[in-house]
Amino acid sequence: MPCLLHLSDPHFGALEPIAASVFLSHAADLAPDITVLSGDLTMRARRDELESARDFVDALPTPRLLIPGNHDVPGFNGPFSRFFAPFHRYRSYFGEDLEPELILDGVHLVSLNSTRPFGLNLDWSEGFLTDHQISGMVSKFKAGLPDHFRVLILHHPLLAPSHHQRNVVSPLPELLAAMGKAKVDLVLCGHFHTSTLATAGTIGGWASVVSQAPTVCSTRIQGEPQGFHKISISNNRLEITPFVFAKDRFLPRQSVHFHRGKDGWGREEQSPANELLTT
Repeated sequence: MPCLLHLSDPHFGALEPIAASVFLSHAADLAPDITVLSGDLTMRARRDELESARDFVDALPTPRLLIPGNHDVPGFNGPFSRFFAPFHRYRSYFGEDLEPELILDGVHLVSLNSTRPFGLNLDWSEGFLTDHQISGMVSKFKAGLPDHFRVLILHHPLLAPSHHQRNVVSPLPELLAAMGKAKVDLVLCGHFHTSTLATAGTIGGWASVVSQAPTVCSTRIQGEPQGFHKISISNNRLEITPFVFAKDRFLPRQSVHFHRGKDGWGREEQSPANELLTT
């Protein structure tokens, strides 16, 4: 049964150092088969932040897959870089590929870069995907083996908690439809710094499990402590255990279980699932 470790938004530059140190020790003990970091490694993509983030990433269990978030491009402290070479610094520390792909032990992971350095909207932190990216994701999954467990990774979230006023990734209906075509099993994302475990899909269509992880070790918490998700995979079942930082250690909360049927995934608990359905 493969085990994934999903963490997000460490935000070097706004670090809780004890949480970072304890997490690295705990992650090594968990010995995951794959480690996924879904963006926002830094605050402003400053070189000292990137160097610290690289040290952190180098200490994560391998194999690992990571993607940039909206904080991983220079801010207005580096306007030329933001507009003309937004990912140059990130690439110099973490490699050229902004949308890495990994196939291992029957798990197929495809990532999408939802970060945009600027746009027509006022909030440039919002996430956006192009039609080319979305169709490319479908093609990558369909090129893999049909019995592989399919994991999609992006920084910006699909689900907005009730207390959040910020937008989810766009265009969401098109992304959900494409996830149905590709029969995506699991989506990993972050950005909101809150833990959400639910399902998402089109009405009457395929439903995927969504793991939105909180910040793993930043001081920029949003009403809940730092944390991460441990994900255990079997053919038709998922067990996701949220961990939260308390009293200088990461403690497990109650696991959430999902089961796959002919129309995708659903929660096993009797309580109603927090599902996102769109036409």
